[in-house]
Amino acid sequence: MKNSEFRTGGEIAAKSKGEQMFEKCEESLRYASDVSASELAAAQEYLKSYRYGCRMLACADYAHNYLVRDVDVFDEEQAKCDEALLRARMYGVRAFINNLKCDSNSKLLLYWHYIRGESVARCADIIGVSRAGAFRVRPRALEAAARALRKSNVPRGIEDILPK
Repeated sequence: MKNSEFRTGGEIAAKSKGEQMFEKCEESLRYASDVSASELAAAQEYLKSYRYGCRMLACADYAHNYLVRDVDVFDEEQAKCDEALLRARMYGVRAFINNLKCDSNSKLLLYWHYIRGESVARCADIIGVSRAGAFRVRPRALEAAARALRKSNVPRGIEDILPK
């Protein structure tokens, strides 16, 4: 039985320290002052879109290497356009993080967590703060990202791109 599972029969329900820190972080995100939960979620999804772009580029590379013989499945010109759009979107996410109005630890944490895909605990080691400090920085960094996303005209989904 894992630490995170609730135990029955008089056993005490235990959670790992990582889960407890995650819950505290999520709780602090819910009670952000001027940023709504939907804005925080939108900022998080926008930042996660970088990793999606990385996976899409890896899939495109696979398709180019292994499906190029099947003309019906692989269209070289369309693939080049898709790759260019993905790279532009990924660059936009990186530039967004670099231009945030927040402290350097927040920017570094967002970079290493969302761009490089490291866990928050690993990010703490990389940027030279304690794990608890990184879990305190994360909500502030996401709030700054949500505020910046609110003020920017960055398209966040297909509904933002389509004409009204």
